[in-house]
Amino acid sequence: MRTVGLMVGLLAFAAPAWADEIERWTDAAGNVHYTNAPGPRTGDESDATAAPAAHGDAAADTDSDAGAYSTSASLRRNTLERDLRATEKRIREIDAKLASLARARGQHAKGSAATGGVGTVTVDVRSEEEKALETEREPLAQHAVEVRNEAARLRQEVTARLGATPPWWIDIR
Repeated sequence: MRTVGLMVGLLAFAAPAWADEIERWTDAAGNVHYTNAPGPRTGDESDATAAPAAHGDAAADTDSDAGAYSTSASLRRNTLERDLRATEKRIREIDAKLASLARARGQHAKGSAATGGVGTVTVDVRSEEEKALETEREPLAQHAVEVRNEAARLRQEVTARLGATPPWWIDIR
């Protein structure tokens, strides 16, 4: 019983430590900030743009814009990489299935117990499944090329905008 009372007492005293309210404010550049400490925000709570612009200068705004652009470009690069990885994974799955079907077709082309010992002629004897898989693979391969090209354009854009390739950039392979 004493332990329960002690725990309730400790929780009552500790509650204010995690009960701070989180404030949300937007600076002059339009960046949203969250804090549980009084920030450099001025004005009343309804004025979301009345922020620390008074002590910022043009260089700080430029740095903020470059940082925001860099973040945006990094997110776009990551999206392109995820898209490319998913596309390449599907292409590998299709290639593995096509190889498996081709091996099976090759084994039975010379004749086997499954074909009653009768061989097949070496014309296009691909199954409908193989043809469908090849049809699916073509646009995926084209999409992978387009994603790589888009990543190259993004790198050129980032380098032109920031003056150099940023240290966080990793080429999409």
